[in-house]
Amino acid sequence: MSALSVFRRARRLVCLAALSSGFIWRAPALAALPPAAEEAASPPAAPVEVRELWTGSLYTSSFRVGMCVSAQGAARGVLHLRLANGQVDVYHFNGSVKDNAVAASHSSGHTFRGRLSAPDRVEGTINLKNGMKIKLEGKRIQDVPLAPEDCAPLPE
Repeated sequence: MSALSVFRRARRLVCLAALSSGFIWRAPALAALPPAAEEAASPPAAPVEVRELWTGSLYTSSFRVGMCVSAQGAARGVLHLRLANGQVDVYHFNGSVKDNAVAASHSSGHTFRGRLSAPDRVEGTINLKNGMKIKLEGKRIQDVPLAPEDCAPLPE
C-alpha cells in the first residue's frame, strides 16, 4: 500500500470520527470519495525494483552486471564483459532471485546459478551452452543507478 493510500485512509477515518462525534455538522460537503474512486484518481505507482551492480574478473576479462530485481523476485539485467583487447560483449538476461538464490539465463542458452553470499558479495557458476562451467565471484553494490530501460550498468 502506498504512503498516499495510507494517508487517504487515515484522513477518511478522522473525518468519520469527527462526523460521528458531532464535531462536523455539514457532513455532505465534507464527505470523502469512496476508496475505489480515490485510488482510481491517483496515478498508478511505478513498480519498485532493487538495483545492484556486480563487478569482478573472469580470467583476463572483467565484468560489470546491472541487475534489477522486483519485489516478487523477477530479475532482469545486462552483463558487460570487457575482454583483454578492450572489446565489450553485451548480454541481456532474465531470471529470478529467491531466498538469496539467483538463477538467470541468456537467450543463447548460457545460464547462471548462484547466491548472494553477503551484502557485498555474489558467487556462482556460469554454464555455457557447450557444457563448460565457470565459477565466479563478484563484488555486489546495492542501490546504484542503472539505465532505466534495461538495467544496464552506466558507463564508467
